Amino acid sequence: METVAVFPLLAHPAEYRACETDLLIDEAARTYWLDLFETAFEIQLQAAASVGSDAAACDRARKTLKHALGEIRRHPAWHGRLDILLLDMLRREALHENNIIDEFRLIKQRENDAALAALPARLSELDAAAGPELMEQLVRGILAGNLFDMGVPGTASRYARRTIPFRETLAGLPARPWLFDGLEKASAWLINHVPRRVVIFADNAGADVVLGLLPLARYLINHGIEVIVAANHRPALNDVTAGELRDLVQRAAEADRIFASPLLRIADSGSASPLIDLAQISDELADAAEGADLVILIGMGRGIESNWAAPFTCASWRIAMLKDPQVALSVGGAMYDAVVRFDLPRRVDP
Repeated sequence: METVAVFPLLAHPAEYRACETDLLIDEAARTYWLDLFETAFEIQLQAAASVGSDAAACDRARKTLKHALGEIRRHPAWHGRLDILLLDMLRREALHENNIIDEFRLIKQRENDAALAALPARLSELDAAAGPELMEQLVRGILAGNLFDMGVPGTASRYARRTIPFRETLAGLPARPWLFDGLEKASAWLINHVPRRVVIFADNAGADVVLGLLPLARYLINHGIEVIVAANHRPALNDVTAGELRDLVQRAAEADRIFASPLLRIADSGSASPLIDLAQISDELADAAEGADLVILIGMGRGIESNWAAPFTCASWRIAMLKDPQVALSVGGAMYDAVVRFDLPRRVDP
């Protein structure tokens, strides 16, 4: 799938940059990310070995990435502008050149199955809530699910061998007020400006999408709102893909037929990264997003590491847990702080 379109809800597309931090300028951040990509790569190679990749392929991938990162250490401007999206591309190339694709697929399947089994009880729990309590519970579900992240060493070690119970994760969330706490602002906006169409950027498989995103989509659909869920074209870490999400929605419809509603649409974003460059999306997503009233960016990759500074012509909502110390530092937070940031539309001068 070609990714040539620009997201139509960007307020200033000519000035847009997906990643605000330029690693050519910020030397400390550059060192941090180069080191992290090299060391965290071992988690992916271990997962690759567990699903059948041979030791020789894993070793070639390791050497390929190490060489690419070494070249950047010696010549930071080798590729021009340097940001995390470029580092992710180099990592992806090192894997794909050695036929290592979707290395976390078994872990994703395990987490998807566990989340789907827990979905009926979660929906019943939400149906017993109302008003402000319901919206807070919906957001807490997204935050709890967002901790399933194989791209961050701290959380990857938690999920590598066992499923962390969703209720346990919910109970461990930080107390309010959160680092960014726009919950009441978002709730009031939804009541006073009932949107016609909402675009939600999905993040991880498992509890994140099944117990976090889908219940929020259900709430919106029950209010007559069209929901477009954008997901990756190809696998990246443990992110859900559009194809996987279509299957998950069909299975979720066994718990509630609302998930079979024509108001719920899955759009392939065209991306193969845990971040997203909104200047390079699929035509499918660009067409589906046209005229939307609200954009929801779930997860650290799509809403903080990329697109944190991006203004939109519609309301926008970023919901994520901070799971990396450098990312936390960039927004003035600490590890495992919660980000629930809501912004009103940015006016665009004619």
